[in-house]
Amino acid sequence: MIRYESYPDYQNCYEYHGNTSIEITRKQDGFTTKRDWILFDSVEEAQEFFNNNCNDDQEYYVH
Repeated sequence: MIRYESYPDYQNCYEYHGNTSIEITRKQDGFTTKRDWILFDSVEEAQEFFNNNCNDDQEYYVH
């Protein structure tokens, strides 16, 4: 699953592939400025984080 959060100066992309990590990529003006992984101890923790924290009240859409 992929979620995007758009802000005035940049866009965050959260990618969850069904394992214990979530990839976060930040793009600004069409360039990737940050790429990192958030690691979890279990699949359940990763799912919970993705579902609860990657869609705060910002503009976003899911692929």
